[in-house]
Amino acid sequence: MARSPGDRCALLLLVQLLAVVCLDFGNGLHLEVFSPRNEGKPFPKHTHLVRQKRAWITAPVALREGEDLSRKNPIAKIHSDLAEEKGIKITYKYTGKGITEPPFGIFVFDRNTGELNITSILDREETPYFLLTGYALDSRGNNLEKPLELRIKVLDINDNEPVFTQEVFVGSIEELSAAHTLVMKITATDADDPETLNAKVSYRIVSQEPANSHMFYLNKDTGEIYTTSFTLDREEHSSYSLTVEARDGNGQITDKPVQQAQVQIRILDVNDNIPVVENKMVTQFYSRLTIS
Repeated sequence: MARSPGDRCALLLLVQLLAVVCLDFGNGLHLEVFSPRNEGKPFPKHTHLVRQKRAWITAPVALREGEDLSRKNPIAKIHSDLAEEKGIKITYKYTGKGITEPPFGIFVFDRNTGELNITSILDREETPYFLLTGYALDSRGNNLEKPLELRIKVLDINDNEPVFTQEVFVGSIEELSAAHTLVMKITATDADDPETLNAKVSYRIVSQEPANSHMFYLNKDTGEIYTTSFTLDREEHSSYSLTVEARDGNGQITDKPVQQAQVQIRILDVNDNIPVVENKMVTQFYSRLTIS
């Protein structure tokens, strides 16, 4: 039994990388997202349909940055049932980022079939997502259906290394401070997706000068530097120099360059020495009295 326009429903289905999805809106405008695994065939219709205030909710599409995705075209397609029901000549168009808004030239579409193709390699750091709107038009350019929104999320790859906010960090601590006293904090940033491990920065002390016992430890997650004991002595060493590094991927070893920075820590003096008074004149006086 054919559904009336009042019975239109939409299929909302979460999508992963070029996820396999087919959205069915009944007697109306359809959006299909194609799967490369099925050689361009849309996923079979699903029975779970969702409707929200007559606004058709489309599933998000996810495309990975840094890859040539053109071999997976078309990545989506819109289609109106009116073409078959009433024999109307329909043309399709898309607007939005990557087509009519910068960055231009990312996507192209076939106005006769409604197919959407990708033509450029994506960069998540430049454009983390695309919001496109699809239209079904008559010969005069009038909308035949309610426009559809297609959200495209750009999936992150680990293509950025952490960068320290300073080349040299400077801090200070009083001598004889208790163990586990906070000295200072260092910071590095990563341009990758903050919601992934690609941007999870891990810190490590590479070396210490003077290279005696380790006087400091570095929290690998926060970048905070603490004392390891209460034996800091300014009269012994007035300063320390640390070489630190930052890795992303939560400290995972990769072939990417590793960023390093210098940390200079001054040891501040406290009144920890008993004063000694030397009076040569008094000493000589008593010495003479004794001899006499």
